[in-house]
Amino acid sequence: MSDANATVLCEEPSPFAGRGFDPGSCLHDHELHLIGSAPACLRVGSGAGEETHTLAPGAVVLLGPLLPRTLRLAHRAEPDDGLVLRFSDEPLRRGAAIFPELSDVGPLLSRARQGVHFVSLGAETLTKLRRLSTLHGLARFSAFTAVLNELSQWTDYRLLVRSLVHTDAAGPGRTLHVQRALHHIRNNYAQPLSLSEVSALVGTSRTSLSRSFRRATGKTFTDFIIGLRLAKAC
Repeated sequence: MSDANATVLCEEPSPFAGRGFDPGSCLHDHELHLIGSAPACLRVGSGAGEETHTLAPGAVVLLGPLLPRTLRLAHRAEPDDGLVLRFSDEPLRRGAAIFPELSDVGPLLSRARQGVHFVSLGAETLTKLRRLSTLHGLARFSAFTAVLNELSQWTDYRLLVRSLVHTDAAGPGRTLHVQRALHHIRNNYAQPLSLSEVSALVGTSRTSLSRSFRRATGKTFTDFIIGLRLAKAC
């Protein structure tokens, strides 16, 4: 099985200072970030609820789906220095119906909707995290669930936003429109894209998609695409 179809994807943060890594292109996924040798600035939430955090080298944060965020490195870092693990909780929740032990991570994934910063993780856990990028297939998945188990039992953590980001406040239909728009943009970011074209494609009006898009991502439609293209160019 190729990594593109894997349950857990391993990526590297952008090494470019100032541009950083903007994970807005995968807002429907969970992301587990290990900060490398360069400190990072993380902005989470949107509007009045947006909060900014400075993350030291070695920090580990878990960001849930549809949580607006932007992560920027303080300066140029080695390409393989940091690590981003991207995964959907859907396979874990489906798997829990067969393997009840997987349900142990449920509370952790719920907290991730507010962002979780794990404080004072041990060197052994950080080593296990870094090792995931060298594994593939079942070996990666089994090692990943072991790391999730450790994180789910870690009691020294802080939430990154004070309250849940209610991305579905406009209704499930609008949330679905945004998710479809994100999917289309992610697969066609290199092509010309317009708000009119995408709104027609997902079956809603320009005004409705514009408002829902900004509510979900914390960015305008145009700014989001520009940020995605810059991140991909890195």
